[in-house]
Amino acid sequence: MNNTSQLATKKSRTSAMIWGNLLALSTSICWGLNEPANKAIIPDWISASGVALGRIFGATILIWIISLFLKKEKIQHGDWKLLWASALMMLGFVYVFSLAFNTASPIDIAIILTFQPILVVLINAIFKHEHVSLLEVVGMVIALGGALLVILGGGNFDSGRLVGDLFAVVCAVTYAVYLVIIEGPSKRYGTVSLMKWVFLFTAILASPLIFTISPDMPIFTHGKVMPWLLLGFIILFPTVYCYLVTPPAIRLVGSEVLAFYQYLVPVITTVVAIATKMDSFHWYQPVSFVIIVAGVILVNYAKAKHSTPLPQKPQ
Repeated sequence: MNNTSQLATKKSRTSAMIWGNLLALSTSICWGLNEPANKAIIPDWISASGVALGRIFGATILIWIISLFLKKEKIQHGDWKLLWASALMMLGFVYVFSLAFNTASPIDIAIILTFQPILVVLINAIFKHEHVSLLEVVGMVIALGGALLVILGGGNFDSGRLVGDLFAVVCAVTYAVYLVIIEGPSKRYGTVSLMKWVFLFTAILASPLIFTISPDMPIFTHGKVMPWLLLGFIILFPTVYCYLVTPPAIRLVGSEVLAFYQYLVPVITTVVAIATKMDSFHWYQPVSFVIIVAGVILVNYAKAKHSTPLPQKPQ
């Protein structure tokens, strides 16, 4: 290879790394802002089901529009049932995620969702009989301890907040199941081709929630622009944008680099929530975050020895 070719290859790799890091950072920023944005409008301006429907139907419409400009892929007959099952888990994740904001702290929710990759390993071990090493078990126990610290609030028990935190745990579990189900199809189809069907089926399953929407909700009656802007942000960026750019980011910089950026999500959420006086800072939050991240890193380290790194979570 001559000097010109080597220089071109080096520039190409540098460009890929820059774009990959920018995409990874942008998803972390969007997800970090997602919790405060949801908390700002749930339940004062719109119900949890209203936000969930907005995300699901909004993402379905936008992704189908994008798919019109891309090459169509034929879904294999045996994968349709997996897409329906994925849609059911997606509905559970999005809806329960919104419900959590009725009572939970946005900081707590962001920290609890950091625990989600551990659940994927656990689900694969139980239902796919994948081998789990002793080091992975130790990492899981450590991460679980961090999650329990968040849920129990460092001993400062509050029943309303506890319900919201438990909802956050449920949505972490449902998304972990979703990742396990969608793993096979995600290797066979492009991101847009896959997500347009998952979101369409999710929208069909979510249709009964339309009857829970009241025209008397403040977002409809008060004529304020800001709640609509926040809802639009939630639909466009943490939902559509992040779901579509995460796979390219992984291809450009790898899942390990993306994982590093994901640890910024609770930090961004905390800074924004405190700066806007949406939430207060508690000692157990940074402690539990460090414990969970330590557990996830330990499991990822152990898993990397014999397989692929842990998957990352959107919100």
